[in-house]
Amino acid sequence: MADETVDLSLVPDWGTESVAPPKTRVIDVHTHLTVIAAAEAAHPLFSPQKDPRARFASAESNTYNEAMRARVAGKFTDPEEKLRDMARMGVSMQVLAIAPFQYYQWADLPLGAELSRLQNDRIAEVVSLYPDSFAGLGTLPLQNLPTAVQELSRVVSELGLPGVMINTSVSGRDLDLPEFEPLWARAEELSILVALHPYGFDAADRMGDYYLTNVLGIPLESTIALSRLILGGVLHRHPGLKLLVVHGGSFLAFYFARTDHAFRPRPELRHHIDRLPSEYLSRVYFDTAVHSSHMVEHLVRHFGAEHVLLGTDYPFDMGVQDPVGLVAGAEGLSEAERELILGGNAARLLGLRL
Repeated sequence: MADETVDLSLVPDWGTESVAPPKTRVIDVHTHLTVIAAAEAAHPLFSPQKDPRARFASAESNTYNEAMRARVAGKFTDPEEKLRDMARMGVSMQVLAIAPFQYYQWADLPLGAELSRLQNDRIAEVVSLYPDSFAGLGTLPLQNLPTAVQELSRVVSELGLPGVMINTSVSGRDLDLPEFEPLWARAEELSILVALHPYGFDAADRMGDYYLTNVLGIPLESTIALSRLILGGVLHRHPGLKLLVVHGGSFLAFYFARTDHAFRPRPELRHHIDRLPSEYLSRVYFDTAVHSSHMVEHLVRHFGAEHVLLGTDYPFDMGVQDPVGLVAGAEGLSEAERELILGGNAARLLGLRL
């Protein structure tokens, strides 16, 4: 039971500050859903040590997170509550993906495979019930690659989902390792979107205070994952791979010049790629969950509006409550560029109706 003494009064409501809805259809590519059936099946085998966010966080943060999750429980599970928030936010469609605390990659097979199937079936069910309001990204049991690749094919061919959202690492194993090559090859072959979302930073021993496990740990985890995918040659070997990195592409999207500089004198960076790392980074897609219109401007200036998609991280308290206003506040964008960010890019990448 959540601690009723926790003060959640400073947490803003979703959409209360939203600007007037734009003329174009707004698609939020970064939202989360939890599947109760999967949580119930996983619960008997779960322990806090299997959750890196809880393991490294302070007692204060864990208590607060428990209270926050209880407050927004319906927003994770109930499509009707999601729809009410979407109306206030000016969002036409949410792209649903599993919340990271439901990345059950610690679960051995066959349970791990069954949990992914339960989650993907529920996402597909919500999409089928509300096809004009929701799309979905599947999840994969990455603890076993043959099973993950098989589930990826089912997600696309049987459930009709246009992509997957996966964790940035698997129990400490990085996604550029050779064992993950079949995943990237199959994703490229299917021409689906792969979104990277961190579960937590597995080496956050110094981040327990000040909620640094999230403030720094989450983007740092994605920074490492994306850097390894580039420097490990995954994007070099799979030029057709469509990769979305949430939270604005992590720190790398804002500090790529240092990696480019290192590439020139340092041989360690040139084992798997033959051009500047930023050239591979320019192929990646980024969302607008960056909390600043100026950062949206940065992403557009360096990577082009066609690589930026609206995303909120709904319904986490670290999400962007007024996503349309955030894009509206970005200066120097043309109307056509804003329309691409608000929904055009998502429609193109995911095969959705505008």
